[in-house]
Amino acid sequence: MLALLAIGGVGFYSAYNEAQEIYDSELSHVADLMLSLLRAEDQEEARQHGRTDDDDDEKVNPDIIELSNDFDDTSQRHERKLAFRIWKGGKLVFYSRKAADFGEEHVIAGFSDQDIDGKEWRFYVLPDTKSGYTLEVAQRSKVRTMLITKVLTTIFSPLLLLLPIVLIVVWVGLRAGLKPLLAVSDAVKRRSALDLTPLPTCHSLNEITPLIDSINGLLANLDYALKKEQRFTDFAAHELRTPIAIFKTQAQTALKATDDAQRRMILEAQVQAADRATNMVDQLLTLARLEHTDIPTETLSLSDIAQEIVQERLPLAEQKQVILRFEQQVSAFIHGNKELLMIMLSNLIDNAIKYTPALGEVTVIVSVKGGIAILCVSDTGPGIPEKQLPHVTERFYRVSRHQQPGAGLGLTIVKRAADIMGATLILRNKSTGRGLESILQFPAS
Repeated sequence: MLALLAIGGVGFYSAYNEAQEIYDSELSHVADLMLSLLRAEDQEEARQHGRTDDDDDEKVNPDIIELSNDFDDTSQRHERKLAFRIWKGGKLVFYSRKAADFGEEHVIAGFSDQDIDGKEWRFYVLPDTKSGYTLEVAQRSKVRTMLITKVLTTIFSPLLLLLPIVLIVVWVGLRAGLKPLLAVSDAVKRRSALDLTPLPTCHSLNEITPLIDSINGLLANLDYALKKEQRFTDFAAHELRTPIAIFKTQAQTALKATDDAQRRMILEAQVQAADRATNMVDQLLTLARLEHTDIPTETLSLSDIAQEIVQERLPLAEQKQVILRFEQQVSAFIHGNKELLMIMLSNLIDNAIKYTPALGEVTVIVSVKGGIAILCVSDTGPGIPEKQLPHVTERFYRVSRHQQPGAGLGLTIVKRAADIMGATLILRNKSTGRGLESILQFPAS
């Protein structure tokens, strides 16, 4: 419909201008032809009476001639809207019946629009100084409107007939083309919230196959995420159930205890269980926050933050009789988030202190190599069996031979934070002996 309106506007404008030019040309042509005939008539009369052109003005016909009705009643209906007058020396000589009410002589040469008795006329005035004639040729403006209407009717009649045919073809084509898409939509609507199986593609058109493939990819990602969250919930429930059960058992034992020393020992065990539960809840909350985070970044000094975390962990290392040292080979700057960086370093250093036996060493080293900022946490603990190294960053995964309490979330948190910051986590056993090296690699800023 918008296209038809645009075509109609252009067609109307073109037809209107074209009709104006055609009829203006006709008026000027009629005036030129009539002037030529009048000149020829005057010359013929002069030859017959022996007069010159200079005597023409003295022999003006004093009579005003009105043309008969036969002039207007031609077979062309548009000619009934034509009128003319002929003046000579300021005197009206000839006029058509339609021009009887035109009034005084129009002396302005060229084209003009005149309103006479409420009717619009298009005038063309042709003065001729040599012969003394002034010709006025006029046409009703209504003729031009009639022509434009006729032209537009001729143009738009086929379009109006074509419009319903086009609508029918488009409607049928769209229903046939959208049928597979509607089938896919119905299939999705009928599914339950937990049905994440892929959509069938055997009956789909090539045009919507990429859409179905994208939907299936999204369903696969959602299915993986839901299963991952379900495993996380199951493990978290299992791990939290253990300290709660310990609380209950120890509380029942404390109620039955009659010895103050025994009761004190039970309460100390409860404090340890509470610390373990608190640590686990903190790690779970940290991991959940990292799963849905959009962090701001800034330029950070890796050396300064590592030294700050080492200073905070010195009391813990002294309590376990572990030597904690910091070595800075070169100042290193990275682009990242300070909170995430502190979480990663705290977990790595805490793990190293936890699994390093008394009189062991934990060393934190900052260096830069090949445009990569490197932070290495090295300990002298038992290390990790090579077969289990790829799995230690999974949620709640714990090395079987380690006896230290924990939830198995520390390295998972470090791996997730490293992924968010675009860093790489490398875990490897020392080649020179006992111990583990936890290495974080950052693009240097």
